[in-house]
Amino acid sequence: MSEGKEPNISEFDILKRTFDAIEDPIFYLDTDGVILHANSASGRLLGLPPEKIIGEQCFRVVHHTPTFIRGCPFVKAKQTGKREVYTVNLANHWYQVSVDPVKDESGAVIGAVHILTNIDTIKKVHELRAVLGAIIEMTPDAILGEKPDGTIISWNRGAEETFGYSADEMIGESIAKIIPPGYLDDWKGVLMRVQRGERIEQFETRRIRKDGEELELSLSLSPILDERGIVTGIAVIGRNLTEIRKAERALIAYVTEAALRIKNPVEIIAHTLEEIRQLHQAGAITDEELHTTLLIQVKHAMKIVENVGDLQQSIISGFEEIPESYRRFLMDEE
Repeated sequence: MSEGKEPNISEFDILKRTFDAIEDPIFYLDTDGVILHANSASGRLLGLPPEKIIGEQCFRVVHHTPTFIRGCPFVKAKQTGKREVYTVNLANHWYQVSVDPVKDESGAVIGAVHILTNIDTIKKVHELRAVLGAIIEMTPDAILGEKPDGTIISWNRGAEETFGYSADEMIGESIAKIIPPGYLDDWKGVLMRVQRGERIEQFETRRIRKDGEELELSLSLSPILDERGIVTGIAVIGRNLTEIRKAERALIAYVTEAALRIKNPVEIIAHTLEEIRQLHQAGAITDEELHTTLLIQVKHAMKIVENVGDLQQSIISGFEEIPESYRRFLMDEE
C-alpha cells in the first residue's frame, strides 16, 4: 500500500468526497424538480443539512414558492435539452445558476444538474465599471485608453468633442495620427516611460484636431497593470488648454503694454509731486501755487487712466481669443 493512501476507499466514496469538496452549491434533480442529491455547499447556502434538502422540490427549498418560478432555467433546459443559465439573488448574494440536462441513452432528459456560482465580486466589478463608464462618458475632458504601443482602444465623448474624431474613426488607430510631427519624439519618450510602469502627471504637449487646428493640452498618463504587474494598457486624460493659453498670452500682452504706458508718466508725476512738496515745505511757493500744480498733476493722472482705458478697448477688440469672462472683467461689466 502506498504511503498516505486510504485503504479500501470505494469509487463511490471518492465521488461523494469530491462532490462535497466543491464550494459551489450543486443539486441533482429529477424531471419533477425533486432534489435527489445535494452537496455540503448546498446545505450551507440554504441553512439546512443535505438530508433535509434531499427529497424536496427545488423551488420549495430554494425560492420558497409553490411551483417553478417564471423563467426557471430548469424548465427551459427540459424543453431545449441544452444548458440554461440565469442570475439570481439568494441570501443577499448573487449567483449564476447553470442548469445542465442529464439524458438517457435515447437522448431523453431524465434530470438536471444545478450549479450555483457566487458572482458577488463579478457583479460589483460590473456595477463599478458601469458607474465609471458613465462618469468617463459625461466628463468634458478627453479620456482614452491605449495599448502599450499607442493603439487606441477607447475614446470617450470628451475626446470626440476635443479632437473632432468619432470613436469609430479612432479606435484601432495609432495615437500618432493626432500628434504633430515635431512632437513625435517627445511622445515616444513618454510612451517608453509609461511602458516601464511610470505614471506621468501634467505633461503639456500639442495635438491636431480633425479640422487641422493645433491644440495645446495637459496630459496625464497612467499604466494599466494586470494581476502580474505587467503593463497591458495606458489610460490617458487630456485637458484642452488652448483657450486658456490664448487668453494668458492676450492678458500678458495687455499687462505688458499697460505697464509700459503707465511707467514713465507715473514716474514723472511722482517726481513732480516730490519737488512741489519740498518747495512748499521750504516756503518757495504759495498755497495757491501748490493748489494749481496739484490740479495739473490730477489732470495728468486722469489722462493716464484714459490712456489705459483706450488700451483695454484695443486689446478687447483686437484679441478674439479672450474668453467672455475675461472680456467682461476688462470692460468692468458684471
